[in-house]
Amino acid sequence: MFEAIREIWEQYGESAQRIVVDVPIGLCESLESDSCPCVEEDGEISRQCDDLARTVIGSRSSSVFTAPAREAARLASEGAEYTEVSSKNNSLTGKGLTQQAASISEGIVDVADLLQSYGDSDMLVEGHPEVCFRAFNGTPLKHSKHTAAGIEERLSTLESVPEYEAGDWRTIAQELRSLEYRVGLDDVLDAFALALTACASHEEFRRLPSDPPTDASGLPMQMVYRNETSLEK
Repeated sequence: MFEAIREIWEQYGESAQRIVVDVPIGLCESLESDSCPCVEEDGEISRQCDDLARTVIGSRSSSVFTAPAREAARLASEGAEYTEVSSKNNSLTGKGLTQQAASISEGIVDVADLLQSYGDSDMLVEGHPEVCFRAFNGTPLKHSKHTAAGIEERLSTLESVPEYEAGDWRTIAQELRSLEYRVGLDDVLDAFALALTACASHEEFRRLPSDPPTDASGLPMQMVYRNETSLEK
């Protein structure tokens, strides 16, 4: 367990082959920006990777929330009220921001600052657990991760990945209990999905979209996953 992304980087930045985080990397600028590669439709802009992710995971599409624009994320990380942050995002992108997206803005800014300072955007990359599970499973998952059926579905999917061994999630859960951390089982399974994605071979490692654009700061706007074939249609 780490309190901040820089702690992870300090411990693993020089030794890891790949680190996958469930944090948006590569952000939209604004509707008026010439340097923003986001997709525009009906007066709104969005990241192509978010749009594609919703498509490939089907009924679980609501789990992909819209990433904040860069200026809105910075505003939220500085402690601005949610209504102000959502209003700013609406003025920049044409759409408001969910409370969930606003609440993780500090982490989004921390990752962006780390990568801009001395990180490696080819090694520290963005993944979405539901996209990773979809890639492992071969078809979209049917159940919410907050249900017993959803937990069973995700455990069965993890067991199909070579590096995962039966009971690994239980070992982690026991360690978390001994350290007195309050972590949901669904968060543990999400972390496994990202970690196993990070283990992908060169042949299995894929990006959504396959040829991702970069944002105004040079960071890729993508979600990574692990599969022998592309999820893009």
